[in-house]
Amino acid sequence: MDLKPFAEAYRETNRRLVQLLDFLSALHQLSEVNPAMTDRRRMLSKALQGLLENRDMCRCSVFLREGDRLVNAAGLSWAELVGPGRDSEGGHAFGLDEGILGRALQTGEVQYSSDCANDPAFLALPGAQGASRAGSLICVPIPVSGQVLGVLNVSHAEAHAFGPDEERLLTLYAHFLGQLLSQWRYMNELEDQVRQRTRELEAALGESRALQQRFQSLSVMDELTGLHNRRYFFAEARILVARALRSAEPLAVAVLDLDYFKQVNDRFGHSVGDRVLRDVSHRVRSLIREGDILARLGGEEFVLLLPATDLEGAVKLGKRMRQVVADLRWSIKGEALSVTTSIGLCALSLEAPAQQMTPDEVLESLLARADAALYTSKDAGRDRLRISTLEVQAGG
Repeated sequence: MDLKPFAEAYRETNRRLVQLLDFLSALHQLSEVNPAMTDRRRMLSKALQGLLENRDMCRCSVFLREGDRLVNAAGLSWAELVGPGRDSEGGHAFGLDEGILGRALQTGEVQYSSDCANDPAFLALPGAQGASRAGSLICVPIPVSGQVLGVLNVSHAEAHAFGPDEERLLTLYAHFLGQLLSQWRYMNELEDQVRQRTRELEAALGESRALQQRFQSLSVMDELTGLHNRRYFFAEARILVARALRSAEPLAVAVLDLDYFKQVNDRFGHSVGDRVLRDVSHRVRSLIREGDILARLGGEEFVLLLPATDLEGAVKLGKRMRQVVADLRWSIKGEALSVTTSIGLCALSLEAPAQQMTPDEVLESLLARADAALYTSKDAGRDRLRISTLEVQAGG
């Protein structure tokens, strides 16, 4: 009996379950966004943050209808999420009938550009960070009570990144986002109508809790590599950073990115690229301790949090990780293949004088500095380790 169809069906079912659980987590974070915020841009950025942390996408933006223009109300990319700057799109606007964004508003239907570089309907935002790197773009109308308030704009660096499943889930997300905007409007204009709107979202999320608990193990793992995923990393990293601040213990974060990995996929195919990612993950995981957190952020990028590890210890481990990756070899149809990795590292320093920060602020700063160090190693020629430090007061 050929079990291959059953194995493929199982993998597809497993993939869809993980996708659904990640999306439910994004919805859960959306439900925790406070519609009583007076700053609408800040509120929408919080809503987009949950979507970015739980889904593999490049940038999310919300455009709202204001008169005869579609104005960017908020925007957030993965780079901005872990970096010092946010909301680089603010103030940009389109006409109501411009591009696929305007088409989504006018028709009330999802519009999709599968290959932005070759789509004349795709209009990039002048000077917007990440706009020139968009490979595919999906524009989802944000409906409330039969009207379209605006458009949820989601981009990915690769072409053909969105399928029917993503379209359905983002459509549902846009519906809930519309409810959040409606609540914000009523909170600021008609406070007596807010409770009814929030109850609808709470009821929908309540039905998902049993499913989330049942598939808890699936929801925290990256299926391809067997490492933890970004959602697990952020949840656990916040706890460990808070513990390090209370106990005045050292801690370090490393961000790893495989060099020229796109060329591996283009030359040998995605199946070989997947094999490389699995082998690299296995070798790096063999170097770390039980209490360390190694996660795949997406694509060929990984993050490692090292509790109770000072700068010297983190650098030693970083050098070993760089070397074990460089030592890996594959033979693909008689052709040799090897890869290298660039690493950015940031260690927490609790020596005075130092600034006082919350655990969330410390984690964000650690990731931002590690990411900046990573790009410094890229600019220096790749296959390198670069370091940074963050000084804060203990007890934060």
